[in-house]
Amino acid sequence: MKTFDELKALLAEALHELGQLTRSGPTTIEERQVKEQAIGQYCYEAEEDLSSAELTRLKKELGLGETSWRAYKARFIAGSSPGELI
Repeated sequence: MKTFDELKALLAEALHELGQLTRSGPTTIEERQVKEQAIGQYCYEAEEDLSSAELTRLKKELGLGETSWRAYKARFIAGSSPGELI
């Protein structure tokens, strides 16, 4: 179980790294997908570990809207094998 601060740090770092990939020039689709899947996994962990108020605060502090949040979660699901989701 991760705390608010741990999840915020993980997500902030992953989002920063994703931004760096975009700015650093040509990247492969796979590199971007792997990073987006990691972000999606952290989103799921946040939903499991945090209260509703903390989750709302986390999204606000990271500047993630509901659409982006759901998109990252969908990317995680799309990249996971069925056995990993259980």
